Amino acid sequence: MSSDTTIQETPQAPRETDEVRNAHQLMRFFFLKPIFGILLTVTMVLGGLFAYSALVKEALPALNIPQASITTVWSGADPRSIEEQVTDLIEDEITTLSGVNTVNSASFDSLSVISVEFDASTDTVDAMTRLRAAVADAESGFPSEVESPSINQSSVDDRPILTLALHGSAGSATLNQTARQIRDALERVQGINEVNIGGEREEIVQILINPERLLALGLSPTAIRNAVQQANIEQPFGEVRSQNMGAVVRLEGRFSDIDDLRALPVSRLENSQSSRALTLGEVATVKRMQETEQSRAFFSERGGDFDASLEMSITKTPGADTVQVVERIRATLADLEAANTWPAQVHYSVLQDDAVQIWDSLTEVFVSALQTMLVVFVILFITISWREAIVSGLAVPITFAGVLLAIWAFGYSLNELVIIGMVIALVMIIDVFIILMEGLHDEIYRNGRTFGQAVLITVKRYAVPIFAAQVTTILAMAPLMSIGGTMGAFIRVLPTTIIICLVLSFVVAMLCAVPLSRVLLGKQRRAEGEEKPGMADRVTQRAVNGVERFNGRYIVAGRGRAWLWVLGAVALFVISLFAFTQTRLELFPPADGERLGINIELPPTAPLETSQVVADQIGEILRNKPYFESIIKLVGLKSPFAGGGGAASLQPSDAENFIGFSAMFKARDARDEDSYVLAESLRAELSDFLTRNVAGAELLVVPESSGPSPGDPIEIQLLGGSMDTLKELSMQVQQVLSSTPNVVDVRDNLGAPQPQLALRPDRDALSFFGITHEELAAQVRIAYSSDIIGTFATSGETDDIDIRLGMEWPSQPGEAGGPSNVEEFSRVRAYLPDGGSIAMFQLLSPMQSEGAIAISHVDGERALTVLAKNQGRTVTEIMNDVAPRLEELQRDWPAGYRIAVGGESAETADTVGSIGIAMLVAIVLVVGVLVIVFSSFRQALIIFATMPLAIIGTALGFWAFGISFSFFAMIGLVSLIGIAINNGIIMVDTMNGFLREGMSVAEAASAGAARRLRPLLTTAVTTIIGLIPLAISSATYRPLTLVIIFGLISATLLALLVVPALYYLLTPANANEPEMLD
Repeated sequence: MSSDTTIQETPQAPRETDEVRNAHQLMRFFFLKPIFGILLTVTMVLGGLFAYSALVKEALPALNIPQASITTVWSGADPRSIEEQVTDLIEDEITTLSGVNTVNSASFDSLSVISVEFDASTDTVDAMTRLRAAVADAESGFPSEVESPSINQSSVDDRPILTLALHGSAGSATLNQTARQIRDALERVQGINEVNIGGEREEIVQILINPERLLALGLSPTAIRNAVQQANIEQPFGEVRSQNMGAVVRLEGRFSDIDDLRALPVSRLENSQSSRALTLGEVATVKRMQETEQSRAFFSERGGDFDASLEMSITKTPGADTVQVVERIRATLADLEAANTWPAQVHYSVLQDDAVQIWDSLTEVFVSALQTMLVVFVILFITISWREAIVSGLAVPITFAGVLLAIWAFGYSLNELVIIGMVIALVMIIDVFIILMEGLHDEIYRNGRTFGQAVLITVKRYAVPIFAAQVTTILAMAPLMSIGGTMGAFIRVLPTTIIICLVLSFVVAMLCAVPLSRVLLGKQRRAEGEEKPGMADRVTQRAVNGVERFNGRYIVAGRGRAWLWVLGAVALFVISLFAFTQTRLELFPPADGERLGINIELPPTAPLETSQVVADQIGEILRNKPYFESIIKLVGLKSPFAGGGGAASLQPSDAENFIGFSAMFKARDARDEDSYVLAESLRAELSDFLTRNVAGAELLVVPESSGPSPGDPIEIQLLGGSMDTLKELSMQVQQVLSSTPNVVDVRDNLGAPQPQLALRPDRDALSFFGITHEELAAQVRIAYSSDIIGTFATSGETDDIDIRLGMEWPSQPGEAGGPSNVEEFSRVRAYLPDGGSIAMFQLLSPMQSEGAIAISHVDGERALTVLAKNQGRTVTEIMNDVAPRLEELQRDWPAGYRIAVGGESAETADTVGSIGIAMLVAIVLVVGVLVIVFSSFRQALIIFATMPLAIIGTALGFWAFGISFSFFAMIGLVSLIGIAINNGIIMVDTMNGFLREGMSVAEAASAGAARRLRPLLTTAVTTIIGLIPLAISSATYRPLTLVIIFGLISATLLALLVVPALYYLLTPANANEPEMLD
C-alpha cells in the first residue's frame, strides 16, 4: 500500500475519544451502539411484511360513510299513497337522527325507495342501529297491507366488483336455472353483498283467469284471490302431550303441487237439484312457467356476434377485501363448474374484474415508487458516496415497512393513495437522510473525526432543525385530515400516510441509520496525510465558493441590492397569482379507465321488441369498434356500469323501453387513445344515429370515473310542492343546459313522463251497487296487472316461487296483463256482491294524462334533480355561464319553488373552502412552531417566505402548460409548502451557526446559503427526478407531481437568492449576542 493513502482499514478497534467516553448513556445506547437500531429495524421489517399480507388491497380507499337504502313494498298502491302513508312516515323518523347528511327518496307505484347518507365522521355500526330503530318506529304507523321495510347497507360507490356473462346453447330455462344456482352459491360467500342477474326470467306459478268464465259464473276475481290466499297457509298450533302420545300439531296447507292448486275450490255451483265445488282449474289456467319476458341479455367478445346470455353483476359488502372476495368467487365458480350438476352447454366469461384492476393500479404506482427509490440511490451515489447512498437507500424501505405496519394498525387498506402518500413522503423524508449522511460524511472524510465523534457532532447540530422541519411539515399536512364529507373521507389516508412516513423517517434516521452506518463508516480513520477530496466534493466546493462570492457581491453587498432581490420576488409572486387566476379548476380531470356504461331510454310506450331492434342496431356499431374487449347488451335493463349516485341512484333500472351496454376496453397499449376520449367520440356517433333514426331517445354514456363518487358532475335540484310543476320547471332548466356549450347527457332523475290513465270512482254509483272502494281497487288491480298473491313451496334447497294472479286477454294468450285494445277495455267488468256484474267504466271515469313515474324527495321536501355531464370544459366554467340564466328563469317561477346546486360545483366550493381553511390553520401552526424554535418572529418570516417562492413555480407552470388545477394538485400544494419550509429551516439554521461562530450578518447570509447548496440541490433533484415516473405513468396523479416539481424548481433557485437577502435585511447586527433579561 502506498504511503500517501489517506483512508485505511484498522486491524483493531480504536480507543474511545474523550467526547465518546463522556457522552451521556442514552446517547451511547441509542446513537453509538447498534443494538437498539438492529432491534428496531428487524421489528419494522417483519411487521411490514406481516402487514402487507394482512392489509385489505383496493384501487382506491373504501369510503366508510354510513349509507343505506330502505325499500318498502305495498302492492297495488299508487305513488301518492306510497308517499303519504309510507315514505313520509319513514322520512319524519330518520331526518331527526343525528349525523344524517342527506335523504333522497322516490315513491313509485307499489314501491318506496329511500337513500340515506350519514356524515363521514359517524360510526357505521351506531348509524345503522339507530336507522333500523327509526324505521321500526315508522313501521308501526303503516297500513296493514304494507310489507316490512328492507334496509340494505350500501357504499358510496356500489359498482360491481365482478361482472360475468353466462352464455351457451342450453336454452333460456337452463341458463336461468344455472344463473340462480350461481347466485344462491355466491350470496353465501363471505364479503358478497348482492348478485344481480340481468335478463333473468324468474320461475313462477301463473294463474290466468278467463274473463269469459268469470262473467258466465258471476264470480268476482277477488274471490279467487281470497280462496288461494286463505288456503295457502302453514301454521303451527303448539305441542300436544299425554301419556299415550306427544306431538307438535301444525296445519300444512301450503301449495306444493300444481294439480293440488288447480283442484282448489274457489266457489260452489248450486241449483235446485245439486251442489258441487267450482275448482280453480275450471275458471283459470294454472301452470308453472317462466315469467313473462321483461328483459334480455346478449354477450359479444372481441367483435364477435352477440349470443343470448345472462349478465351477473356482483357487489361486495362495504369494507370487504375486493381481491379476497374475487378469489372466493372464482373458487366457488370453479367448484360449481366441476360438479355434475353444471350443464355442459353453459359457459361463463368474465367481463370485468376489479381484482385485476386493483393489482394493475397498485403495481403501476408501486413500480413508480421503486423507480423513485432507485433514482434517489443513484443521485446520492453521485453527489456524496456509495456508502452514504447505501445507508439512505436501505433506510427508505425500512421506513416504508414501518408505515405499512402503522397503516394496518390504524385500520386502513393498501390502496393507490397510500402508495402515492409514500411516494410524496419519500421526496420529503429523503432530505432527512441526506442531511445526516452528509453531516457524517463531512465530519469523517473532511474533518477527520472518528465515527463516534462524527455521530455526536452531527446529532447535536442537526437533530433540532430536522425535528423542527418534520414537525412543521406534519402541521402543514395535519389539517387536511379534518376535511369533511366524501372528499375528506376519500383523501384522509393520504395525509395520514405522509405524516406516518415523516414521523417514522425521523425515528429511522436517528435510531437506525445513524448507529447502523457504523458498519460502513465506523472503520474509516483519517491517516496522517491530508485527505484528498473526491470528485463530488471538489465539484461541490467550487460551486459553494462561486455561490458564496455571488451572494457577497450581488445580494448582500448593501441593503439596496438586497431589497431589489426581495421586491423582484414579490413582483414575480404577484404575476404568478394573476397567472393562476387564468388556470382552470377541475376536481377530478378525466382519466383512462377500463369500463364504459351506455344507457338508452326510448319513449315510455316503446315495447320490448322495439327496444330489441334499436339495441341490435347500436350493438352492431359497438362490436365493430376495435378498442372493445367485450360487450354485454341489455334490453329492458340499464347498464350497471352507468349507475349514478345520490338522486340518480333512485331511478328505476328496468323497463321495456330501457337499453344498456356494459363494455370493457382493451388494455391501453392495444388502443390509440384514452378511454374517455374514445367515449366522447362514441357519444357523438351514437347521438347522431339516434337523432336520425329513433325519435325521442335519450342517450347516456358513462366512462369510468377517477373520483370517489359515481354521481353526475352537474346536479341542479328543483324544490317545490307539485311534481307536475317541478317537471315543467325541469324542462326549462334542461333547455338552458342543453343550449350551453360542452354540456351533454342532460336529463332529470325521474326520466321521461309516463302516459297515465287515471280512473276516478263514481261514489254515488259505488254506493248504489253496494261495492266498496277497496273491492273495486282489488278488481281493477287483477284486471290490469299480474300481482303476487302468495308463494309456492318447492322441494330441496330451491327458494319458494311466487304465485301470480292476472287476467288472460285474447290479445295476449298465455300471458297476464291489462287489455291492449279498445274492445278489451270495454269488456272489463266490475263484479257486484249479489253475483251480477256491470261494465267497469260505469263505476270509473278514465282520464288520460302524462306524469312523473314517481314522487321524489330531497331531505323530506318534494324535489326533482336535473343531471348533466361536462365535456371539454370544467364544471366551474359551465356553472358560471349557466347561473345568470337560471336566476333569470327563477324570477318567473311560482312562489315556493327554488334551485339548489349540487354535484361537482358544490363539492368544488366545499373542497376549496375546506382546503383553504386547512392551509390557513397549517400556516398559523407552522409559523407558531418556527417562532418557538428560532425564538424570533423575523426568522420565522424569513423561513415562511419560501412558501410564496414555491407557489411562483407552481402557478406559472400550470398556467404555461394549460394544466387544470385538480383536487390532487391542492394536496400537492400543501405537500410542497412542507418541503419548501424544510429547506428554509435548514438554511436559516446554518446561517445562525455561522453567525454564532463570529461572522457578520452579510457573511453568514452568503456562507449559509452557499454551504446548503449540495443538500438543497440534491433534495430538489431527487424529488423532481423521483416524481417523473409517477407523472408519466398516472394521469390522475400527474397534477400532484407537477405541483411539487414546478414549485420545487422555483423554491430551490429563488431561495438561494431571496433567503440570504431577507436574512441580511431582517437580522440585527447584534443577533449573535446572547439576549439579556433583567
